[in-house]
Amino acid sequence: MENLQTIKRSINSTESLQSIVSTMKAHASSVITQFQNAAAASMAYRHVLDRALYVVLTTGDAEKPRQQAVKGIDIHILFGSDHGLAGRFNERIVAFVQEKITPSAEDVILVVGQQVLNRLEEGFQVDTVFPVPQTEEGITAMVQRLLVAIDETRESNKVGRILLYYNKPQEAASFNEERELLFPFDLEKLSQNKVAWESKSLPTFFVSQQHLFSHLIQQYFFITLYRAFCYSLASENANRLASMQAAEKNIDERLSELNAKYRRQRQNQITEEVNDVISGFKAIKKSKEREA
Repeated sequence: MENLQTIKRSINSTESLQSIVSTMKAHASSVITQFQNAAAASMAYRHVLDRALYVVLTTGDAEKPRQQAVKGIDIHILFGSDHGLAGRFNERIVAFVQEKITPSAEDVILVVGQQVLNRLEEGFQVDTVFPVPQTEEGITAMVQRLLVAIDETRESNKVGRILLYYNKPQEAASFNEERELLFPFDLEKLSQNKVAWESKSLPTFFVSQQHLFSHLIQQYFFITLYRAFCYSLASENANRLASMQAAEKNIDERLSELNAKYRRQRQNQITEEVNDVISGFKAIKKSKEREA
């Protein structure tokens, strides 16, 4: 049977764990809205880009930008987390990636998050690992680093496709695994995204069509990667919040159980001490009676 000191140490350890869980829960709660708002803003900007690309691809008699399919290596970009205690966030995206990707020595795999790297099976040769930004401001710098890595790969190899793998948040703190094609672009689909213009003036542009198209595609690259970061970070923190809430409930139950056990043990100890005092008193009383 556990003594009082052992139970007290268990209570202190559980209370320390409760403090850690509460801190992580508060942090996850504070940043979820931040990343959700950033994702919504990126979607609004993406909508503007789609409208601009539609104008470039459908306006005027100039030769439309073309894109020919290129046979080459694939660049796979995986989004995970640097920290644990996020439920099955990393396990699910890794299982999804391993199902979708057939490892090839020629393909390039870029990983965002140490937890994903630790879970990848042998056969997946990871070229570069990037840290996960923990703030909205940090996403921009990390996207720029990814774009530099992509440009370096495209300079030395023919790239056929660039694919993104990330968790996308759903309702009630759930998420789904997503695979998105970043490159090549479906120009035919972009040119069919008809939009209704609020103003009576028809949209137009006064610079070179190819020059404008090139700049829009650069922005398309940036905002798509930025949105993937936002989705992944929102999913991670929503899942961590759910995990911390479940852990907090379990800790509360464990503390209640330990405190009740401590009180019972303490009461038993007090009862034993009282019984010892009474037994000692009776023994002394009988001894004096015999002497008398």
